Parts: sequence; structure tokens; C-alpha cells
Amino acid sequence: MTNPSYRVRIAPSPTGDAHVGHARTALYDYILVKQNAGTFILRIDDTDTARNTATSEEGVIRGLQWLGLDWDEGPDKNGDYGPYRQSERLDTYSTYAKELLAQGKAYFCYCSQEELESMREAQLLVKEDPKYTGKCRHLGEAEKHRLAAEGRVPTVRLAVNGGVVGFQDLVRGWIETDTSLMGDFIILKSSGIPVYNFATVIDDHLMAISHVTRAAEHIINTIPQVLIYRALGWEVPKFAHFSTMLNEDRSKMSKRKGATFIGQYAEMGYLPEAMLNFLAFLGWSPGDAGDEIYTLDELVAKFSLEKCTASNAIFDAKKLDWINAKWIRRLSPLDLAVRMLPFLQRAGLTGNDIDINWLSRLAVLVQERMTRLDEAPAICTLFFVEPELPYAEIQKALGDADGRAALSAVLRSLIPTPWVESEIEKALRALQPTLGLSTKAYFMTLRLSVLGSAVSPPLFASLEVLGKERVIARLERVLTNLASI
Repeated sequence: MTNPSYRVRIAPSPTGDAHVGHARTALYDYILVKQNAGTFILRIDDTDTARNTATSEEGVIRGLQWLGLDWDEGPDKNGDYGPYRQSERLDTYSTYAKELLAQGKAYFCYCSQEELESMREAQLLVKEDPKYTGKCRHLGEAEKHRLAAEGRVPTVRLAVNGGVVGFQDLVRGWIETDTSLMGDFIILKSSGIPVYNFATVIDDHLMAISHVTRAAEHIINTIPQVLIYRALGWEVPKFAHFSTMLNEDRSKMSKRKGATFIGQYAEMGYLPEAMLNFLAFLGWSPGDAGDEIYTLDELVAKFSLEKCTASNAIFDAKKLDWINAKWIRRLSPLDLAVRMLPFLQRAGLTGNDIDINWLSRLAVLVQERMTRLDEAPAICTLFFVEPELPYAEIQKALGDADGRAALSAVLRSLIPTPWVESEIEKALRALQPTLGLSTKAYFMTLRLSVLGSAVSPPLFASLEVLGKERVIARLERVLTNLASI
């Protein structure tokens, strides 16, 4: 049974793909909704008309879908509280701005940008915190008409009357601010576009959002939002501000310092399961020293706001790699093969006609060697492309031995051998004592001759997956080239 009163939302701006911060909040929201049988809403906060793009909105949706964090209401789904794009709700914001104006809780401000900058400089000169002086708060109608006649298009400011205002944060406890330090702030731009705090309050109220969850950097927005709620006579929702994500050098996460968008991590070969697992720990801990690998269902069972921390969370890329490697090893061979395939295709190693069962066998060979899926092409190339054989290394491994005679004997032994790993190993090990080669030289020669590298997946399993025809062809190529050296 659903709980209609428990409603949370994720509200990204479509100015880029889904950011890791949005993804972390979306994960926590998703978990809370599952725990409380509530409703998860996706709203697109697209009032930044200069930077919003349809491509970015698609990227946001695609990133959240890749993580498996599906929503119940949103721009792509039915819902009773739409529309779910702020750009389609402008008339609503205007209506409530007019209501506040009519009640004297807001007013038109005709100050130019130059005047505002002059105020700021004057305040800084006397070492005051800059804030709007309230210059237009008590303008008479005649003065308003005169300024309008000059072509000035006003903004709308909320009248802030001072006093201490606070709220109970579900993660951080009581937070308060002396609003006399704020000044009257803009809620509607001269273009008629609402500022973030005004639009957010109206949408959260009209969409019946019960819990507003977001990162700590939004605390600066919460007090103005509380003031707007009070001015409109609305109940304030519950707030939870999660830890701020920082780079490993403690700097703010930014595109300059590495990947910040979920789509980038998908392209880099991270698994969505690993990404969710990693993000969960950026602001929360289960409170025990147990396993750090959790499925989404296990996170739902363990997560609680009480165990969220207010401390900054460090985005440790090495930890993400470790978690991702653990998740790769959890995949079935078929699942891993399916996930590797797009990376192999992008590298030009194969097309859509590949035998997925064969690829599953290859996946078993490389599973323990991969940290990320984008490593698959480099690790698997030798199974798709004839390697450049290191003849100098082959000769070095053979020493003074007759390499051609030894490889010819290997060929004669392998041709009748049933092509399964155990039989291949049995035939090659039985042959080795008769060739006058040390075990090290023998198997290194085989590895270099067939796989083209001293470092590769297990030899006998690799020979089976590579296939008898290709193994024989590669050995024959080595024999031909050794004869010409």
C-alpha cells in the first residue's frame, strides 16, 4: 500500500547530464520512497533559459535510468501534479507573485544594475555585509509610474522583516539565520522568470512534496525558501541536507577536475550497481564494519537518515574502482559478455553477429583482470586480432634450443587433440619432457607464440577460447618466421 503523504522529488536543471550529486540524492530519495511506500517525482527545473537544452534533459533522464532509479511522476509520465517542467509553469509563478504584491509582502523594485552595484560598493567601503537597502520598498504610485515611463522593467522582491528564522534538518539538527542580514531578495526577475527559490517553493508546495532532500550547498537557499513559505501561509516541508561531495584534494567537484556526470561513468565502464553502491557511502554509513558491497535492495533494507553524516564526503576514485571490480566479479559470464559487447563494438573488434555464448566463455577468462568495462578491448584484442608476435622474445625464451623442432612437435600433438581446456593441457604437459625445454621456456614460448604477450589470461583456457584453427594458424606463422630469421 502506498503512502500518499510521503512524496519526495529530484529536481535537476537540464544544463548537463545527471550530475553525481543529483544521482546521490536521487538514490537516497529512491530508498526513502521504497522504505515509506511513497512517491518519487522527477521535476525538471529549466528556468535557466540561457543554459538549458533538450539534449541535457535527455541526458539527465538517461543517466537516472541507467542507474535504475525510476520515478513515479515526471515529464515523461502521467501524474496529477504536472506539468513537471518549470518552463511550463510560468503563469503559476506569476499568479503567486501577484498575490504577495497585493498583500504587501512583496514589492516592485526598479533599481538598475548600476544602482545595485553602487549600493554594494558603498556597503563594502564601510565594511558592511552587502544587501539590498530596501530603496524601492516604499515607493509611491507616482514614483513607480515615473520609473516605468523611463522604460525600467521592475523585478519583484520579497519584503524581509528581520528576526531569526530556522528549521529542523533531518541530518544536521536545528539550523537558523538572522534574516536582518539578508535584505529583501528578488523572487521574480524583470523578464517574468522566477528565481530558483521562488519557483522551488511553489512547485514543492503544489506537488505536495513532504520531504526536500538535497546536498548541503543548498542550505543557503533553505532560509529564503522558509521565508517564502511563511509569506504564502504554507506549511514548511521537512528538510534533509546531505554531505557535500569533494574531490580527493578537498576541492569542490567540477568538470575541470574529472568526470562529474553519470553518463561519463557509464562510458568509462562502471557498472550502475557499483555506482549506486559507491554513491550510497558518500554521506551515509551502515554503522558496522561488515561488507561494503550492497545491492540496491540491501541498501533499502539498511539505509536510514539517522546514519547520514553532515561531514564532507570525499569522492575517492580508487574506492570506486575497487567497488566496480568487485561487482564485475559478481556478474554471470553471460551478463558480463552482454555488458562488454558495446565496448568491444566501439573499439571496432566485433559487430552484432558475434556468438554471445563464445563471448561468455571469453568473459570468464578476463573477468578477474578487469576493473572497468572499458578495459575489455585492450584485454580481449588478442582474441579478435592477430597479434604482432615478439619474435625476439620468443628466441630469448627458447635460448639455444631448436625452437622450430619444438613448435612442430606441439603442432603435431595439438592437431588430433579434442579442443577442450583439460585435453589441451594434458597434451601439452605430456609433450614437454620430450622437447629438452625447461617448463618456463616451454610455456613462455607457447604464450608468446599464440597470444603475443608474456602477460595474458590463463594459457590453456585461452587456447580453448581462441579455437583450434586460430591456434594452429598462429603456430604455423611462428614456424615460418623463425625459419627466415
